[in-house]
Amino acid sequence: MINKIQKRTLRETAANWLFRLQEIEADHPDRGRFERWLLESHAHQEAYTEMERIWQKLDSPQQLGLLTDGLRERKHRLSGSRVKSAITTLSVILFASVGFYTYQQWQDQPLSHVAAVGRAGTISNQQLEDGSKLTFSAKSELDITYYRDKRLVKLKRGDVIFEVARDEGRPFVVDSGTAKVTVLGTRFAVNRLKNLVRVSVDHGKVQVDAQDVNGTLYGKPLILTNGQVAEVNGYHSPIKVERAASDGFSFEQGVITFNKAELPEIAETLSRYYQQPVELQSADYIYTHLSARIKTRNVDLFLSGLPDLAPVTIKHESNRTVILGQQINQK
Repeated sequence: MINKIQKRTLRETAANWLFRLQEIEADHPDRGRFERWLLESHAHQEAYTEMERIWQKLDSPQQLGLLTDGLRERKHRLSGSRVKSAITTLSVILFASVGFYTYQQWQDQPLSHVAAVGRAGTISNQQLEDGSKLTFSAKSELDITYYRDKRLVKLKRGDVIFEVARDEGRPFVVDSGTAKVTVLGTRFAVNRLKNLVRVSVDHGKVQVDAQDVNGTLYGKPLILTNGQVAEVNGYHSPIKVERAASDGFSFEQGVITFNKAELPEIAETLSRYYQQPVELQSADYIYTHLSARIKTRNVDLFLSGLPDLAPVTIKHESNRTVILGQQINQK
């Protein structure tokens, strides 16, 4: 818990960074120093977010109008020197607000955009313009946009390994729905499932945040390093889990790894390697944890043998394959 003096100091530092970023070029070394300061603690991030919120309010014409009207009303009650001082202060605020708004518009302009979709049953590779490398599983779908101040990947579905080229001035951000991952340079994997996002780190340092559908962060961020794994389950804060980080990279070698996986994860993962979707039917299935390592080319064999490993039956239909979970009350 920080005290009032520490909080005031943090806000002053955050304000200094806010003004500093308006003055320097996109490739200036101070941007890297700012990112390192921002990632040092959650308190730094809160202080900077608070200052941004203050300036964004000042960007509003309505708010600026209120400030101006308030100053006119006070003009009659203030001495000449105090009026002059107040006008000078307001002028600085107006100038800074307009400058910040213009700067944000400049930062928000995309420099490049790439969309990638993995074909069913195949592993795809792609190298980005900055030297970063992506390896993604079958049926993965992602959008990659580069800005002046960040590199943003929106992972809509699938399993992706990121080998990120270090750029201290532009953090690499992966938006995977309920989870946001921020790095400067590292190798990590993100597996986005319908109700779960799993982040595995090979080497380097990664920050994992939980976020809502509007991209608003909540809860405490989690820092992962070499060999660590975290999961964001629904709208809950990220947690570290005890499992081998290497499991998150095995698909690169044509291997699917299930580590105490439940039936929804198994069905969704197998569906990536099938031309037709594999779906789980029955919400009241018997709770099952399954561990296995299978070659992607042997998905058919694994699926046909699944009833020997779990209380399920397999039904092949014209447009899908259904895994029927045994009902909890079924004998």
